[in-house]
Amino acid sequence: MTTTAPAGSAPQAPARRADAHRNDVRPRLRFGGVLRSEGIKLSSLRSIRWTLIATVVAGLGLSLLISWGLKASAGMEGAPAMPAETYALAAATIAAPFIALVFGVLGVFAISSEYSSGMILSTLTAVPKRTPVFFAKAIVLGLIALATAAILVIGGLLIALLFNAEVGSVIFSKVVLSGGAGAIVYLTLIALLAFGVAALFRSTAGGIAVVAGLTFVLPLGFQIASMTGWEWVGTVSQYIPAALGNTMSAGIAEATAPGATGPGYWGAMLIMVAWAAAAVVPAAILFRTRDAK
Repeated sequence: MTTTAPAGSAPQAPARRADAHRNDVRPRLRFGGVLRSEGIKLSSLRSIRWTLIATVVAGLGLSLLISWGLKASAGMEGAPAMPAETYALAAATIAAPFIALVFGVLGVFAISSEYSSGMILSTLTAVPKRTPVFFAKAIVLGLIALATAAILVIGGLLIALLFNAEVGSVIFSKVVLSGGAGAIVYLTLIALLAFGVAALFRSTAGGIAVVAGLTFVLPLGFQIASMTGWEWVGTVSQYIPAALGNTMSAGIAEATAPGATGPGYWGAMLIMVAWAAAAVVPAAILFRTRDAK
């Protein structure tokens, strides 16, 4: 006897097979896709674009001013001759201590803008696994900061070359290359440090306040405290971000200056990495575990 399905009923097996087929062909969420998404999102923010424009204009403007000023002072009667390497490094890295705060603002905006607008909820709905989101944001920010800092350093060297033809003979020297690379790494790490701080506070104002304190207020405080004559003030002040940035921007000298103390070039770079990690690592843990609101 042949069994027939009741009138009006639909076959169930083909429907189940069709659902399984749709599940099989559904695209998987890969880290590359998350990375591209964060890149598009970050580059589309108006605050990020204006921050980058202001950074490049301010940085190259400072390089132009210092190159012109050094050229003018060198032409004065009795003025000592400045080595070409010193001239090149001054023009290429002079902006780093002053625009470190701007890179910090860039790092803060990279994540705090989503919390202030509420977009973080949509982001985490689209990508339920939070760790890839956090590190995709950090990688995109790091690449943008690295490219911007490289433009400033290379542009500064070209400006120095326009004012002083001797720069061409030392532009690929060990001191100039290491100093330029040090300034680029320093500014990139400042942006990542600010990113971690902003992720911890989930506040634009709070993140900028902390970064401003680290880059400007803290060095000023140590300068004032040095008047007390306490020995520990001079020692500790060599390990704050601003001092580490100065050491990295000075490059690898052929000989250590007599009486020099504090970390050297590579030591300063490692300590600066530790500063950034001290903010990024706990921020990544909290981003993964706490409520998004």
